[in-house]
Amino acid sequence: MSNRFNNKRLLFLLAGLIAILVLTVIVKVPKENATIKSKIVDLDTVSVSRIILYPKVGNGKEIEFNRNNNKWTVKQGSIISATHEGAVPNILNDVVNMKPQSLAAVNKSKWKEFELTDSLATRIKFLDKNGKNLADIMMGKFSFKQADNPYGSYGGSNVKVTSYVRIYSEKEIYAVDGFLAYSLSMKFDDWRDNTFLRFNNNNDITGIRLILPADSSYSLSRKDSAWFIGLQKADSSSVANYLNSLKLLDGQNFKDNYKPVLNPTYQMLLEGNNLLSITVKCYKGDGPDEYILNSSLNPDVYFISAKKGIFEKVFKPQNSFFKQIKTK
Repeated sequence: MSNRFNNKRLLFLLAGLIAILVLTVIVKVPKENATIKSKIVDLDTVSVSRIILYPKVGNGKEIEFNRNNNKWTVKQGSIISATHEGAVPNILNDVVNMKPQSLAAVNKSKWKEFELTDSLATRIKFLDKNGKNLADIMMGKFSFKQADNPYGSYGGSNVKVTSYVRIYSEKEIYAVDGFLAYSLSMKFDDWRDNTFLRFNNNNDITGIRLILPADSSYSLSRKDSAWFIGLQKADSSSVANYLNSLKLLDGQNFKDNYKPVLNPTYQMLLEGNNLLSITVKCYKGDGPDEYILNSSLNPDVYFISAKKGIFEKVFKPQNSFFKQIKTK
């Protein structure tokens, strides 16, 4: 009896072990195999000629990037614009270097939780010049936690950022480092080249001509290390502050499809060493506080500015460059 009982127990134990083994093969092994992937996608960036982005913002309205003669443009609807410097290379670099840190889920039921459904995710597709799909990635939510090693965390901070992604045609969800979904969820205008004024060094500028209404035009000229308006010496710190505000100036609000019908009301000409002359033209807008500006550095683009926007930075009255005498 005891031997039969012991044998029966051994058979039950063996059956239990076999069941556990089967469950491990069915559930665990596929999950472990899925973690073998060393990259989310293997993308040849040289072959990429077109990128289609469906961001979370703007109701997912697509933004399209196209490469022509190694220059990238960005398009939405009928508007086509040059991209700002580094926009597309940054996208390609982030995607190529995107490596899974862990497998977050292996089935479709978790897509909504990780914001990876069609309606919740940011989607990005990469195509070659013939329209062949090279990669199709869904970007979901991202989360934060305190980093064990702040020097190895995102941006060198003490916060670790994790994004969740999946390949469009696959079920698996991967956790990756970084703000991928966030960085791709920008509005159309955020991808556009909004360059207005650029120069490297204040000392490169030798002359500034401002053409203003009502006979208030004037010129600033540099002689040795001093600045003059006509024969009158200008305040050097005021001129330096003015140039500092112009050397890296961007437009903020685009005025698409604008075509001037009148001559500009205001103009500025910057001249100097080691740079081509830069011209700024300004037109009155529809309202009393609306100005439309255009720079020769970005000649196909017009920007809207209020008086206290880039308009005021560029078009200073000449008394701005003289020290004000304080009265008691």
